[in-house]
Amino acid sequence: MSKELDIFNLSVDDLKTEEQTSSRNELYKTDPKKGKDSVYRAIIRFLPNINNPKKSIIKKFQYWLENNEGQGFYVDCPSSINEKSPIQDAFWKLYKSDSAFDKKQAERFKRKEYYYSYILVQKDPQNPELEGTVQIFRYPKAIKKLIDAQLQPEAEELEMGTQPVNVFDPFTGKDFLLKVILKGGFWNYDECKFSPNQDVISIKGVKMENNPESRKQILSIYEGIQAIEDHEFKPWTDEIRTKVNDFLMEVTGVVDKTGDSYSKIAGDSTSKEKTVSESTSNKVSTPPVEKAKPVEEPVSESAGDSDADIAAWLNEFGVS
Repeated sequence: MSKELDIFNLSVDDLKTEEQTSSRNELYKTDPKKGKDSVYRAIIRFLPNINNPKKSIIKKFQYWLENNEGQGFYVDCPSSINEKSPIQDAFWKLYKSDSAFDKKQAERFKRKEYYYSYILVQKDPQNPELEGTVQIFRYPKAIKKLIDAQLQPEAEELEMGTQPVNVFDPFTGKDFLLKVILKGGFWNYDECKFSPNQDVISIKGVKMENNPESRKQILSIYEGIQAIEDHEFKPWTDEIRTKVNDFLMEVTGVVDKTGDSYSKIAGDSTSKEKTVSESTSNKVSTPPVEKAKPVEEPVSESAGDSDADIAAWLNEFGVS
């Protein structure tokens, strides 16, 4: 009963400052290659975390690290929980180096900023068997910004009468219109948007009502779903720490026998900085390269939301 009271009585204030997955444990996939004309279209609804409604958004930084042999692995970044990260330290040291080779090595650090939430799949032509089910959706910062714009409208919008909307509320939230396309080889979320109107959720085509029977039905669709907290940052195991240290040693040319943070890489002394530059420059000549940039989620931050655009978009589903 306490869970029911929590998820059906969640305010905007409970969510707006939160930034921090049978056992159905696969993430909801939105691969554009599986959609018509290489566009993935779906209508989803963000749902509260049944275990902790105030923590309905999980945030995590993750790196893809690949060695010289092409063997790669994902690793959660300790900066996700505001802890010192040897990966982050090594990246910035290389990125800020005067050595063109070091800057090039910095490009090997592929960091992503991910968010995780529960969703109800309302309509999905690519995977109709998922309609009416709860899934765990991993999404980029571009979508998080759209959520924030609903939870916390800007001051100018508030002055014009725009009201905050808790998009996680099953009865007063909004449908989210997914349209994922391929752009430059990456999944692009520019054309995703929230519906302009608030509405109750529908389960397998049936609109729910704010009554005990519908609440019970809503709670039932969570059955068997993996805990979203499983996607939070997890402390590194000895195996992960070893793999990270091996990668950093290969990229920087500096050995860290302690297994702790790479202080010799991230330190501010001239001699320590020289260690990285000399060890790498002895291996290869310095090629002329363009200045490396920190790796970000390759999506545009813009997104349209006009009623005309949304109506046209819904027509692609045959939904008026």
